[in-house]
Amino acid sequence: MKDSLIKIQHEYEDKNNYIREKLKFFITKNTKYNLRELSRALNKNDAYLQQYFHRGTPKILPEEYRYKLSNILEINVEELSPEWLKNYSNETDQISIHNIEKDDPSKIQTISFSRHLLYNLDLSKLEFLLFFQLVTNQCKITNIINLNLNTYEEPGLYLLNDQKIYFLAYLEVSARDNKKLSVRPYLQKFSPFHIVKDALNIRAKVIWQSSNELLK
Repeated sequence: MKDSLIKIQHEYEDKNNYIREKLKFFITKNTKYNLRELSRALNKNDAYLQQYFHRGTPKILPEEYRYKLSNILEINVEELSPEWLKNYSNETDQISIHNIEKDDPSKIQTISFSRHLLYNLDLSKLEFLLFFQLVTNQCKITNIINLNLNTYEEPGLYLLNDQKIYFLAYLEVSARDNKKLSVRPYLQKFSPFHIVKDALNIRAKVIWQSSNELLK
């Protein structure tokens, strides 16, 4: 197998093409799965990997998909990571954060950030940091949340849990009654309301937010 991989590397000078052909080699060696089945395992359309191999789209497989494929094919994920990407990850000291909606297979479960991008956050207790994504007609909004901040302390954007459904809302003490909170849902299609503090299920506080223009 090692000789075959060396041959592939010599044939493909472009590093991205080398990874593409190496993945094709591992899939061919593992006869349990075809491209359609593997695409579905990534929660993508049936032609996703076919397009990756023959059209070069996407140019680089996202990190989550590389991890999933390496687990399925029983190989080291490093085999599917371009050398330049591994070097970049080391230089920027990336961290991985998991999705709070871990039971939803249709959602991306892990995303990575450079520590330099999150320079203003306290990253000493990563176990309390998760992310929550909100999809609108215009974009996908990624929020980093701190599970350790699950009570109201100050005005801000919080992640609330209403009967196992997550939603974002701005919270502040009601001007009419300081025993209640004013709740303004992040999505404007939902109306604001007031509620007593103890009746609100606060899951976490949002400590960082970005739209898909930065994360795509």
